[in-house]
Amino acid sequence: MKKKILAILIMVLLLTTGCKKNITIGGDLVTFKDKDLTITANDLYDKLKAKYGTSILIDMMDTKIFDKEYPDSDEINSYVDNQVESIRNYYSTETEFLEYINQYGYENVNDLKEYFKLNYKRNLAVKDYIKTLISDDDIKKYYDEKITGDVTGSHILIEVENNSNATEEEKRTAKEEALAKAKEAIEKIQNGTDFKEVAKEYSTDDATKDQGGSMGTFNTLELDDVTRQEFTKLEVGKYSEEAVETEYGYEIFLKEAVSEKPSLESVKTKIIEKMTNEKLTADSKLQYKGLTYIREKYGFEIKDEDLKVYYENTMKNLLKSE
Repeated sequence: MKKKILAILIMVLLLTTGCKKNITIGGDLVTFKDKDLTITANDLYDKLKAKYGTSILIDMMDTKIFDKEYPDSDEINSYVDNQVESIRNYYSTETEFLEYINQYGYENVNDLKEYFKLNYKRNLAVKDYIKTLISDDDIKKYYDEKITGDVTGSHILIEVENNSNATEEEKRTAKEEALAKAKEAIEKIQNGTDFKEVAKEYSTDDATKDQGGSMGTFNTLELDDVTRQEFTKLEVGKYSEEAVETEYGYEIFLKEAVSEKPSLESVKTKIIEKMTNEKLTADSKLQYKGLTYIREKYGFEIKDEDLKVYYENTMKNLLKSE
């Protein structure tokens, strides 16, 4: 298993003696009557580092860097505990849960927690890196073009009914049926039926339909891009004249009121967070660029020439494949 391989690799690394180029290891691990068949610790090290060394080394480097950069906090520990519990809740007994994580290479719950903790800290580091790429001019432009006052609005959601085993034809049919129903709802509104009554009749959003589709009052920064753009475009008192396709299905929005636009300073932090997420979604390479940036900031240097090449090739391939 992965964790056992890690333990073996670390044990072998502890046997190493340094040299300027590659790490050399003394000692025989397995001997035979035929001396030519001897397996040395160095043979094992070379095999392990070629197959597992890069991944394990990166995790070890990042753990050291990010534990220093982002010390454990209540927020981090809460996130980790929630992730572990979300997996544990799928299993009726602790034994089943442990068997599940064991088969993925985690010997115990602490190993799993360390995995989630490292990923969380990596995500923090990547976002902090992306924030350095956002200028004050970028923030001002975003504010001028995309920020409005808090909006009071309602919606009608027509979900696309699908199941995981649906064929492409069935998916297409379900989508067409949802769109047709959304158009029917719009036609009713156009013919004078109150928006809220249509929402009660047509909407599939159980959380809002009984309230006439009311979404309450919200800041557009809290919305997904498609919904935000639609509410920004709509005038107060107007509704979507065409069904809007979102990640949830087809929606019809009604903009009921809008408050005064907030100051730039009051929403600056939210804008930076929104822009950071948008940049990461648009260019996933930023994840690897960010991790590389912070490793270089700490001046890391891989002494083993083979592992150095493996690492460089790994990062190049990640950037290329993304």
